[in-house]
Amino acid sequence: MASAWLIRRFIDPAATFSFVDRAGDGEVPFDMYTGDFSHHGERCTFEVLAGRFGLNSSAIVKVGRIVHDLDMKDAKYGPPEAAAVGRMVEGLRALHADDQVLLERGIDMFDALARSFESEQHARSAARSKRPSKEKPRRSRRT
Repeated sequence: MASAWLIRRFIDPAATFSFVDRAGDGEVPFDMYTGDFSHHGERCTFEVLAGRFGLNSSAIVKVGRIVHDLDMKDAKYGPPEAAAVGRMVEGLRALHADDQVLLERGIDMFDALARSFESEQHARSAARSKRPSKEKPRRSRRT
């Protein structure tokens, strides 16, 4: 779901997805055992895609850390949101048997997650810009 979200929102908005065991002619496989866009070393598919296409906004990095920990089943980054996002993914899978519907709902969920991180970043930036400067005012000399 997360890689499909990344593809649709930042790489190819017109991308369509098929759930198959083997990619057909003209299809680009991802998150399969073959192809460029799969797990590579210690990086999950999401991280491979983000790296390959130079996607490094703070929201994408944060989502990527969550996805990494869930997909690789490790706690490399340990983001506090990972457990809740994992539960949401499980819940979506339980609610939607149709893969296309599941994918669309998952994309919506990752849109909301990324938007929350973007809002958080904007709030921090705004708070920093409102802080008074720590520089002491300069005094002018009269001569």
